[in-house]
Amino acid sequence: MKTIITGTDFTPSSLNAGLYAAMLAQKLNCKLTVLNLFDIPVVHSNSGLYFISFESQKKYNGEKLQKFIAKIAKVFPDVSIESLLTSGSFKIEIEDFVAKHRVEAVVMGLASKTKMEKLIYGSHSTDIAGRIKAPVIIVPEKYRKHNLKSVLLSVDNNEKLYHSSLGEIEKFTEHSGAKLKVLWVRMEDELFIPRQKELKINGIVHEVNTVKSKEMEKGVVSYCKKNKADLIAILSKRHSVLYNLFAESHTKKMVYASKVPVMAIHD
Repeated sequence: MKTIITGTDFTPSSLNAGLYAAMLAQKLNCKLTVLNLFDIPVVHSNSGLYFISFESQKKYNGEKLQKFIAKIAKVFPDVSIESLLTSGSFKIEIEDFVAKHRVEAVVMGLASKTKMEKLIYGSHSTDIAGRIKAPVIIVPEKYRKHNLKSVLLSVDNNEKLYHSSLGEIEKFTEHSGAKLKVLWVRMEDELFIPRQKELKINGIVHEVNTVKSKEMEKGVVSYCKKNKADLIAILSKRHSVLYNLFAESHTKKMVYASKVPVMAIHD
């Protein structure tokens, strides 16, 4: 059975993402796996440092995880939910899970941050988006609609869209039944670039809508709001030695600008 996986640190933003993930699991007929990574805390005292035992910390987090899952199950009682409690690197654990399971999507929450916090800290969500072999959906903490009827796909008109780039969005929209709109944001410095007028996805020819904006993210967010899209999808393409830097910057800007969930798809 296919799986939706979501990570939690028991914060309100991760609970919100867990509820969104459950909605998605129900819609796509998937099971839901809730992942928690726990650290062994170091306690400072006058007599020096000491560690809380591995087993006691694991038990403590395990109990919190079951309570967390119970909150989700109360809202989505028909969704099959399992827990995954482990320690280690978040990115490595997610990559390992994706490699061993049929993962439809990884769903992560994004806590509200100040501009300075966004610049300095980022988040686990934006760190893995576009870097693992599964779509990553990042859910803003204040987004509580938890619905999926329409998807807005933002495309880069400067790059040829190969079928491999569209495979995940084709699968996702087909399984979810969501309506799809395609958008190209024409930047002000793009003066003589002919635009691609149509894009074929799941055998359906979609018009590539165009808006002009000083910043790509603002153009996408504005179009999304006017057309009431429930999810923004962006393609993250590995095309240069600067890929990691570009992907992180591009994804972060879109995620922090958007009021609705953003799905980053790795090519």
